[in-house]
Order: sequence, then C-alpha cells, then structure tokens
Amino acid sequence: MLMMFTDGCSLTNQKLTHEMTLKYIGSKKMENYPSGSTMSIYDKRIYVMGDDALSLVMLDDDFKMIDSIAFFKNDENRIEKAKKADIESSEWLVKNGISKLWLFGSGSLSPQRDSAFCFDPATRKIERIDMGVFYQKIKNLGILELNIEATALIDNQLVFGSRGNLNNKQNYLILSTASAFPEPRNLKTILLDLPEKAGISGLWYLPDDDVLLMTSSEENTGNAYDDGEIGESYFGIIYQASQKMVKIRLFPDEWIKLSTLHSNLSKQKIESVSAIKSGQDYKLILISDDDQGGTKLFNLNLQIR
Repeated sequence: MLMMFTDGCSLTNQKLTHEMTLKYIGSKKMENYPSGSTMSIYDKRIYVMGDDALSLVMLDDDFKMIDSIAFFKNDENRIEKAKKADIESSEWLVKNGISKLWLFGSGSLSPQRDSAFCFDPATRKIERIDMGVFYQKIKNLGILELNIEATALIDNQLVFGSRGNLNNKQNYLILSTASAFPEPRNLKTILLDLPEKAGISGLWYLPDDDVLLMTSSEENTGNAYDDGEIGESYFGIIYQASQKMVKIRLFPDEWIKLSTLHSNLSKQKIESVSAIKSGQDYKLILISDDDQGGTKLFNLNLQIR
C-alpha cells in the first residue's frame, strides 16, 4: 500500500473562534486500501479499517504503513455490500489491565452487521462478538433505524453515535457503561442536534481538555443501507463533554464546514476523526471514503485555549 501526497501538505486557511484554532495542513491518499471508515490511535500508531476492507492496517504518525492484519477472506479486494460486516467505528477498551481495540459493525443490517471484533495487538488475535442483543436493546430505546458510525470512550461511558438519514433525520449519542461491556448496562440515548443536514460520522474524546470532537457528513440517502451522492462534511466540538453526558439533548459548541478551510476538503465524505497530542496542540486526523473504494487521510492542526 502506497501513501501519496495530493497537495504538498502546505499550510493554508484556518478557522478561529474564542476557544479554538483549526488549520488545514494537507492530505495523503491511501493507494490500494478501500473505503476507510474508522481509525483509532494507540501509542502514536494509527489503526485504520475500511467498512468493506479485508485488513486492519497500522500507520505511523506520518501516515506510513507499518503493518497489516487480515480480518476477512474474500476473492476480491472489497467485500460485497450485502455481506460485509460494515465496520464503521472503533475504540480502545481496557480489561484486566490489557488494552484491546474494539471495532464495531454499524447494526444497519441484521445479522450481517451485528458484530464487533476485538483485536489484541500483543497476540494479534481477533475475536468476533455477536452484538445482536446489544443492538436490539438500543433499538428498544426508540431508535427507528440504527446506524452506528462513531464510538468514543468518556471516563467509564462508551459513547456510540447513530447516524440519521433523509427519512429518519435524528442523530443520537448512545451511552453504555464501559466496564460492563459487552453487556448493555445503563443504556441511554441523547438527541444530537446537528446544525446542518448531515449525519454523524466520527467521535474522538480529548481527556486532557474534556472535549468531544465529532465529524458529520452529508449524503443523499433515505436509509441506513444505501449510499448516496456525497455532499459537504463538518467538524464540531463539545466542551466539558463529561459533564454533558447527563443531558437528554446536545448541540455542538463549535461547528465548521470543512470546505471553508481548504478546497481539498470539499465534497469529501469524512468518516472518522482522531487526534495526537503535539505539545500544546493536537494533530487532528480525518479519514474519508469516496464510496468507490478510495481512501484519503487529512492532517489538520487543532489548538484549544
């Protein structure tokens, strides 16, 4: 897999508010890796998975590939839509002092997408967990069309983001006690009001600042299964996030259309967000999927005052 610069990584526009500064740095294209949908960072390594990809890949913080771990077997480079597990989000959880990466199917088609996969980086073992009961209990809370696209860990709360569409427009945050996972304990939902006609696509928590980062994207589709024409993508922030998880409704404190930072972010379906601490700033990483098997990584600088 080759990583190729698409814009020379030049510093360009920035958005400034009273709390944060966001600067676009550049982007790289991942050659021969399809449909980047989620990424998570551990020990400065970036773990990337595509929703129809066969392998989990590890990158360094310069987006250079370090390793690849086969998850699925398939005759083609991409798993067909009706059969894929549709892994759309991931998070690191600690059990018995051991950190493992959990990758979650979207739950948008049963039983094909009702799975989670637990990856142990020390042993390279992959375990599949049936999420059917867990997801059904979420649906029983009143979510008409489950489509989990984002996951974050805030203290002892595992937070999922369920994406809306043109017919079921409401986005949700879904909370469950992390220490009890995969048992669904203390499940609750928060209505997530996004100021644009877009669905949630990524979450990342910054514990040092108690800030929840989120991405959202526009897609012209009326259900959780079909793809549609790609529109704009957005970046949002919730400050004092741990305190706000008791609310029944949330609205981002900051909200930016990403194409206002740089034209290379126009009409990109941003699927996930992660961040690496760099001095007083954060290296913000976004990943996009073009629905044609293409994947891009975007590098931004985030300052929070």
